[in-house]
Amino acid sequence: MDNRTSFYDNVLSFPHTITPLTFTYGPMYERALELNALADFGISTVIPNDVLATNEQKAEVFFYKGMALLILGENFSRFPVTEKGPVLTAREAIQNALNAFDEAFGLSVQNAMKTNCKLARARAFRILGDKANAAVEANAALALPGAASHVFLVPFDPAAPLTSTTYAAMVGRTSNDVQPNPRLDFLDPKYTTNGTPHPALKAEEAHLILAEVALANNDLAGARTALRNAITTARGRPTGTFNDRDKRTGRPNDPNMRVKYDGDSPSVAGLIQRRGGSSVVTVYPISGTSLTTTMIDTLSTKYQHIHTLYLLRQHIFFLEGRRMSDLGIRLPVTQRQIDGNQNVVDGEPGTRVVVPDYIPPSDEMRHFSVSGSVVTIKWDMNKVVANNISRVSPFGIQ
Repeated sequence: MDNRTSFYDNVLSFPHTITPLTFTYGPMYERALELNALADFGISTVIPNDVLATNEQKAEVFFYKGMALLILGENFSRFPVTEKGPVLTAREAIQNALNAFDEAFGLSVQNAMKTNCKLARARAFRILGDKANAAVEANAALALPGAASHVFLVPFDPAAPLTSTTYAAMVGRTSNDVQPNPRLDFLDPKYTTNGTPHPALKAEEAHLILAEVALANNDLAGARTALRNAITTARGRPTGTFNDRDKRTGRPNDPNMRVKYDGDSPSVAGLIQRRGGSSVVTVYPISGTSLTTTMIDTLSTKYQHIHTLYLLRQHIFFLEGRRMSDLGIRLPVTQRQIDGNQNVVDGEPGTRVVVPDYIPPSDEMRHFSVSGSVVTIKWDMNKVVANNISRVSPFGIQ
């Protein structure tokens, strides 16, 4: 992503310099903790005293607790989950999330909730590096009725104080503060109103997890099958249209332009959309990708499979808060947390950003150049991922 203004903290474009005082990500951390606390209150106080509480309502409370802990565990390395409580590792929090999803699954008889729980457990086992259980849960999710096109959408209420920062930054503000890397231009905007719901769990992820498990097992044919399934699911999602008035001033805005993923890559057509004035663009509110199943058929080396897997993850999870975790970056807890909890000691693990050494320096991940009709991205981060896959993939792919 490219942030050209300071309204949203530009430090996020310089990951090595993120500190507990970086204000833009703070609400995400605090809202996840708040969701966990609300779920705990429901579990410990509301449910035991509400004789009318149904099993489906109880399942929902446990599910949201699991999601809060999973989101924290994916994005932070260490953190407390109770007021002034002890610090947990991400691994400990995700283990607790797995237990919560298991409780929710056992309470619910609704296929949608059961699918949510299985997808979330597959995602949790993946981040823990447990490929066997990740595959079991991914397959279990896909086996449930209606799972082939399943998506769990998180709604935003435009009338409530809680608003979509993603929409505000990328569409709502006339300056369009944050814009995607040009090779992702075709996916923007994903959320065209403040009330557009955000996908949090969807069937595509099960296929992507199965592809990664297959690669960890050196099963390239199995990986291709799973990648094709992910693409078929993503390309079958509903699309829409949007009159995007953003003129992309100073940025590529011509559909005839081609994009090179880095200086050594071939140029690719069809990734730039025309914007401004009366221009109408196609939008993909759930999933989109420029990849096709035919492209998967041409893959031969394991390296190509890995590169394609992480490119597809980048496409399918666009603007869903997943890419930073995939790159191995972990945020520090906020300064407010350090100041308010004696168990959180400044300078100790969890209070400093974690940025792997394969991440480019400064803000170079967002750099690109334009020469005539060709846009060249400075870094193909999926190539960086493929070159460091043993450290990037939770499954330790070799």
